[in-house]
Amino acid sequence: MSKFGNFFNGDTLAVPIPESAPKEIPRIILHSADGKFKLEIAESRVNFFRYRKDDDVEIDTSQIRDLSSRVLKEYKDCTHSIIGRLALVVVKSLESENSGFTLARHFCKDKWIAELFSRPDNFEIHSHKNYTLKEFNINSWVRCKTGRLAKNNEPIILVTQDINTLAEELEKRDFSIRQLEAFLEIAYKEQEQTLRKYFPKEE
Repeated sequence: MSKFGNFFNGDTLAVPIPESAPKEIPRIILHSADGKFKLEIAESRVNFFRYRKDDDVEIDTSQIRDLSSRVLKEYKDCTHSIIGRLALVVVKSLESENSGFTLARHFCKDKWIAELFSRPDNFEIHSHKNYTLKEFNINSWVRCKTGRLAKNNEPIILVTQDINTLAEELEKRDFSIRQLEAFLEIAYKEQEQTLRKYFPKEE
């Protein structure tokens, strides 16, 4: 991973884990010095994170796609691993003083607001769909819930979108780097379109 030293230029953590431990637990964790990037490498999966920081005006998704494909290509070439499953998870938040009521009012009819959800301290709603997106059979999860910012404990609305290929196909697939790049491009577009449907701009 020395090729990516300009990104993962922070602490490197090698975790001593027993051989009997689940293969999903990271063995090696790489960080960037500014805290924006993290890479977790386990026996059965690789997780790449891009965190928003205060100096970020917006996240460059093309940079994430490019770096992800380069890292996975290097990993696949070195380990001869099979890529059996792909996923994109996007987490966004919005500060809201009365986040529980705001979220309930957005999704619920006035009748239920008046009778059931007039003063909720917390509120959450989940949705799952299974469908085909271009060449990929996917799960699409959307989770909307209240929460609090870690840095100042301010109330927020938290939206998590998880688009992933099917666990049932894990043993049957070996995605190429080209397919990984295509998946990330398609999944990012799908995520943005879905978010606009849940929270139209006019509202």
